[in-house]
Amino acid sequence: MKVFEITGPNVSRVRNVNLKEPGNNEVLIKVRACGICGTDIHMFKGDVKLAEYPIVPGHEFSGEVISVGNNVKDFSEGDRVAVDPNIACGGCYYCKMGMPNFCENWRAIGIHLQGACAEYVLVPQSNVYKIPENLSFEEAAFTEPVSCCVHGQDLLNLKGGESIAIFGLGPIGLIHAQLAKGKGASNIIGVDVVEYRIKFAESKEYFDHVINPRERNVLEEISRITKGKGVDVVIEASGSIDAFETGTKILGLNGKILVFGVAPEDKLATLKPFEIYRKQLSIIGSFINPFTTERALRMLSSGVVQVRDIISHEIGLEEIESYYKKIEKKEDNVMKVMVKP
Repeated sequence: MKVFEITGPNVSRVRNVNLKEPGNNEVLIKVRACGICGTDIHMFKGDVKLAEYPIVPGHEFSGEVISVGNNVKDFSEGDRVAVDPNIACGGCYYCKMGMPNFCENWRAIGIHLQGACAEYVLVPQSNVYKIPENLSFEEAAFTEPVSCCVHGQDLLNLKGGESIAIFGLGPIGLIHAQLAKGKGASNIIGVDVVEYRIKFAESKEYFDHVINPRERNVLEEISRITKGKGVDVVIEASGSIDAFETGTKILGLNGKILVFGVAPEDKLATLKPFEIYRKQLSIIGSFINPFTTERALRMLSSGVVQVRDIISHEIGLEEIESYYKKIEKKEDNVMKVMVKP
């Protein structure tokens, strides 16, 4: 079978490898759709050291069951499935405390194990989920990013009526906006500097305002929109240090900021501890997706989150590296790129 493989920082190749038979508790899946994620690009560039090279990336995917191991009873050939790529051991301290996203033996498909930028992939049966009939393979490939966003908003404990600013209007920011609107957010403000993303967000009814910081002062605009109160919640989905720092400044009293975007590991942000104290602010991190995959599938199936129009390009394995570069440079109106091996 063919795989796309990252062999070192900014180096990749497409090559043929042997197709393995599933183990007793594994499912062999023909990949039908695999989304490119920012994490994939970080691994390609080598600026986030999650795993050792060579890496076959791809952790946002769906496909069709080809064969199953001897112990697999719930899946059979032809089943349409999506996958939670995160594999927890179930026996370490954090797993036993109900926090498998912090598993001490965490492994992930597309990071530590062969991912779905390939024609076929092997997956433990416990990580496989059947796709509702009304979802396409392309829509179902969003299960993993939606599940991560669901987890992040669980941590925010939204109650409805909040004003929310979202920094970064790529696929993740758009998913967060839809989830927040579904929970009753009263005023959703998008912030981005990329013109085509701004126009896309402005066309969506789940945004009440969209701000380009290169054209308008974010602090002044937020003050105007909120009548000087500041927003209740900030979701930082860009990985930008400037966005994080600005996000903390526009929070109102008792505000919360969700750190969702992946910033470079070596970058520092400047905060005023007195402001955190005086305004009673909460800074919340969000890491992957414990126990939220089934809920994500239901939200996609019900239409709470709609993703079809977020897909901007469908490509083959040979085009992946060139689209990594387009995504990073924000070229060709790129949003979510779907690999079709």
